[in-house]
Order: sequence, then C-alpha cells, then structure tokens
Amino acid sequence: MGNISANKLGGLGLLIGPGFATVIFLVVFMVLGNTGSGDPRDFQASFDKQSDLAHILGLLPGISLIFFLYGINTLYNHVRENGQNEALFRLGGMGVFFGILGIVVSIGLNSGTQFGGLSGLPDGYQYTISLIGGAIQSYTGLIFAIGFTLIALAVSSNKDGVNKIFAYVVALIGLINIVVSFINFADTSTWQSTFIITPITYVVISIWTATLGLDLMKK
Repeated sequence: MGNISANKLGGLGLLIGPGFATVIFLVVFMVLGNTGSGDPRDFQASFDKQSDLAHILGLLPGISLIFFLYGINTLYNHVRENGQNEALFRLGGMGVFFGILGIVVSIGLNSGTQFGGLSGLPDGYQYTISLIGGAIQSYTGLIFAIGFTLIALAVSSNKDGVNKIFAYVVALIGLINIVVSFINFADTSTWQSTFIITPITYVVISIWTATLGLDLMKK
C-alpha cells in the first residue's frame, strides 16, 4: 500500500465526509420519502414510515462524519502551524467533536430499535429509544452548530477574497442554525417549518468543506 500524507487524507475527509452524509440525508428523506405523516411531531408515524433500506443507509453518515472529524483535526494542525486564530479553531473543533459524537450515539440507539426477535420489552419501547436518540442529536446538534460557526470564523481570518466571504456566509448559516435550534427547543410547533432549512444548510456547508478539502490536499 502506498503512503498517503495527512493533508491528502484530511482533505479527503473534508471533501467526502459532510457531502456523503448530506447525500444520504437527502436520499432517505427526499427520495425514499421517509417523512412519516409530514409532521415531525407525529413521532410514531415518522418512525413507522421508515423502511429497512433507510435504516441501513442511516448507519453510514456517522462513519463519514468521523472521517470528516479527521479532516477538521488536520486543518487545525495546518492553521496552528501556518495561520492565526488557532485557539478559536480548537474551541470550535471541540463543539464539532461532541456534535458528531451525538450523531453516532443517536444512530446507535436508533439501530437498536430494529433488532428482531427480542422479548421481555414493553410495547412501544422502540419509540422511546428513538425519541431519546433524537433528543441527544438535537442538543449535540446545537453544540455542533456553535463549534462549526467558530471554525468558520477562524478560517475566515486565514482566507482572502471570495474564500473569506464564503467563510463568513457559512458562519452566518451556523448562527442561523443556533437560533433555529433554540426556537425548536422552546416550541415544537416550529419543527415542520424549520425542517426545510436543514437540508439547505447541509448542502452549503458540504460545498464549503469540499473547497477546504481540495485546498488542503494541494499543500
């Protein structure tokens, strides 16, 4: 096996990680139509609508985001050695780490609801487990948004021109996600409308991290 540098592997993580997770999200919820009754608060209908294929595909984003986390760590090392605001980047990296950890835990809990042949469990246990997983992912998603916003601000101080503006745009998207997260925690009636925002932010962030990955691979 040939040798691959940390920058190339980290760049691949930034290039592929978020983008792959976004594609899976769009396939599961847009293509397969696993949106239950159309109201995210109708938890039982949303859970029952999920197909076996959706559950299998749902295992993949956690893996790709761990690859993305490696890319973030590699980018941090580059900023520490050659840029500025590495302390802000490191703080943001901690938020991203806990956000991804929450996603992995949530995926693990949700996959446990699909085990067949189990006995001695109360009726509806799978809904409770899935709800707990969703709550964990929602809270750590807020932490992720804060961390990613800090990273975008740190990166903006190391970029010029269009790349600097793009970083500020991503930071603004992060701020919007933070506000939306607090609104969703305060009022569940907003879930159906704010759910539309999520895939849009995922796509923009994936494009931005892809540009960072391509740039890192050249170093």
